[in-house]
Amino acid sequence: MFNFNFSAKIKEAEEHIKQGDKYMKTSFTKWKPDLDSAIDEYDKACTCYRVAEKYEQCRDLSIKLADLQIQKGTPFFAAKSYEQVAQMTQELKDLPTAAKYFDRAGQLYTEAGYRDSAAILYERCAPQFQQLDRAISIDFYLKGARLAEQEDKTSQAADLYEKAAMQAIRAGNFQQTTELLETVTNCLTKMERFDRLNRVILYRILLKLFNEDSVAGRNIFNQACQNHPSFDQWEERDHIELLIDAFDQDDKDLISQRCQKPYFMAIEPEFVRLIKRWIRPTTTTANNANQQTTTSSTVPSTSGTKPIQLDDDEDDLR
Repeated sequence: MFNFNFSAKIKEAEEHIKQGDKYMKTSFTKWKPDLDSAIDEYDKACTCYRVAEKYEQCRDLSIKLADLQIQKGTPFFAAKSYEQVAQMTQELKDLPTAAKYFDRAGQLYTEAGYRDSAAILYERCAPQFQQLDRAISIDFYLKGARLAEQEDKTSQAADLYEKAAMQAIRAGNFQQTTELLETVTNCLTKMERFDRLNRVILYRILLKLFNEDSVAGRNIFNQACQNHPSFDQWEERDHIELLIDAFDQDDKDLISQRCQKPYFMAIEPEFVRLIKRWIRPTTTTANNANQQTTTSSTVPSTSGTKPIQLDDDEDDLR
């Protein structure tokens, strides 16, 4: 049943639109439209449509509102309007188009000089699109990171670059992941955040090993030991070196054994998933499986076997 309150809100929105249209009209005595008054009326109408869950009408009117705000020279408020456009488009289940509107909002925040707001917007929106298209999510994280760098917010930039890298590896793009993690390394080195740096260096080494390039992995390891004392003194350092050694020897069993160290199993889930491809069944497990198979094949089945009749029983029957 149609909600009476929604009906009232829709009617209220239509009245605001009529008033807004009047303010936009010109005449011989009114040469310019009254943008301020029109914007105010259209904004009120958008609110009414949103409350009434008339998402399509709210979206279309918000686009018109944003255009007027751009004409007026207020890109910050136009960005706010485009955020609303994107949200309404999400409600209409058109996520690819919603992403474009969020991006437009970010551009307008930047044009208005509010890079902080743009970076926050991109960071907030990026996770919403990672299931739809990781490329969108990566793009938003990168735009947010670059804006954070412009504001000298290196810590925020490092976080966003790393989030982009984690999306890139989930997309199977090892090259982009490598490049992004190198950028994260530079940011963390600049901040002297060695507690986080060790883990990022490990990721970079693992990426080389995933590509079966132990030489490149060894180079990253050696450079880290030389340039970052915290890495050289890290308790996991020896485990990493032993894993690289196993790859140098091309010993699959040794790789399987050494990659199962507890720390390696507690890092970013996508890296753990890739590491698990190196794990091979142990010899003991294989032998047990073979023994079970052999036992099953040699032990005779008793199903369908007749009971043994003793000779004494035969004598009694006679």
